[in-house]
Amino acid sequence: MSRFRRVLLVAVCGALTVAGLIFVKLALPYPFRRPPAAVAVGSAVLPGRIRFAVLGDSDSQSYHDTLESADPGRRGGSYRATTWQWTEVLARLRGDQIDLGEWGAWGTGAYRAYFDEAFGLLARTPRKDDYRYNFAVSGASCSQLMGHPLRQAIRLVDLMNTEPQAWRGGIVLIRIGVNDIGGHDVLDELSRDPTASRPAALINACIGAIGEAVALIRKQHPDTYVVLVGVLSNADWSVEFGSWQSAREIANIDAGMDLFDNGLRKLAAANRQVYFLDDRAWFRSLWGTRDDRGRPLYKTVHLSPGWAITNTTGDDPHNAVVSDGHAGVVWNTLWAQHLVTSLNAAIGLHLEPITDAEVIGFLQPAFTASARSASSSASSSPTP
Repeated sequence: MSRFRRVLLVAVCGALTVAGLIFVKLALPYPFRRPPAAVAVGSAVLPGRIRFAVLGDSDSQSYHDTLESADPGRRGGSYRATTWQWTEVLARLRGDQIDLGEWGAWGTGAYRAYFDEAFGLLARTPRKDDYRYNFAVSGASCSQLMGHPLRQAIRLVDLMNTEPQAWRGGIVLIRIGVNDIGGHDVLDELSRDPTASRPAALINACIGAIGEAVALIRKQHPDTYVVLVGVLSNADWSVEFGSWQSAREIANIDAGMDLFDNGLRKLAAANRQVYFLDDRAWFRSLWGTRDDRGRPLYKTVHLSPGWAITNTTGDDPHNAVVSDGHAGVVWNTLWAQHLVTSLNAAIGLHLEPITDAEVIGFLQPAFTASARSASSSASSSPTP
C-alpha cells in the first residue's frame, strides 16, 4: 500500500471514529450523558428576577432577530422597527422582574452544535439574535423538543444545569404544535372527521414529545414551573376565511384542537408545578369566533386612543396579524399582559400587572408610524 493510501485510510478511519463517538454520545439517554461544563458568560443571578425560558416555534422567537430572520419583509415589513414579539414586550415592560437572559447572538450551525454537545459543551442551533433563554425557533415541530436537529428541551436543560439554584422558582414556557397540526391539509381532514387517523396521530405524537420535555425538566429541576400553552386554530386566520364555512366543519376542527389542549391539561394535572394556558379562549375573548354557520364574524378590539384592531392580515398595527402570518404588535402586547396576569393567578407570583396605560404607551410608536404612513400616502396621492 502506498504512503498516500495509508494516510488516506488513517484519515478516513479517524473521521469515522469521531463520527461514531458523537453518534453514541448523542444517542445516550439524558441521565447517562456528562453534563456540560459551566461557562464564564453565564448570567448573574439578580435578586427578585425570575428566570424565564421558552421552548417553541415562530410564535415565540423574537422578531428583531437579524441572523436567522434577516428578510426585511418579515415580521412587520416596513413596520418591523415597531413590531414586537411577546417575549420582547415582556422584556421591555417587566424586564426588572422577569429574566429572559441576555440579548445577543446565540447558537451555531447544526453540525457545530452536534460536536459541542458530544464533547460536553453547551450547544444550540440555529444561530439567532434572541434572549439567552429563548430557545424557540421558527418552523420548529414538537419532535424537535427532544429530537434532532434542535433538541430544544435537552439543550435548555443543559444550560439550566450550569446554574441550578437560579432556576428554583423559575419558569419554562412551552408553546408549540401549530406547525404539526395547524396546516390547511390537517385542518381539512379534521373538518370532515374530528377523529381522522392522521391528525390524531400528529396530535398524540405532539403530546408525547411535550410530555417527554416536561418529564426531563421536572426530573432535573423539580422546583421549576412549566407552563403549557394551548394551540390556536388556524381556522381563525384571515387567509382561511373562505374555507370550512359550515358550523359542522368548524365544530369538527375545534374538536381536534380540543384533543391537543386536553392532552396538555392531562399533563398539567399529572405533574406538580405544571400549568395549562388556554390560548384559544384568550383569542376568542378579544376577537371572537365565526358565526353559527361557520362564516367569519369576528369582533374589533378597541383601545382607548381610538385604535381599532381587526382580525385581519397586514403589517399596519390595526391588523391583528402581520403579513407573514404571525401575531402583530397589538396581539403580542395584549398577550404579554394576559400572561403576567395568568402567571400571578396560577403560580401565585407577585409580578406587577401590566396596566392598560402601559399597553397604550408601548403601542404608541407603532400607531404613530401608522398615522405617519397614512398621512404620507394621502399627501402623495394625485389630486382628482
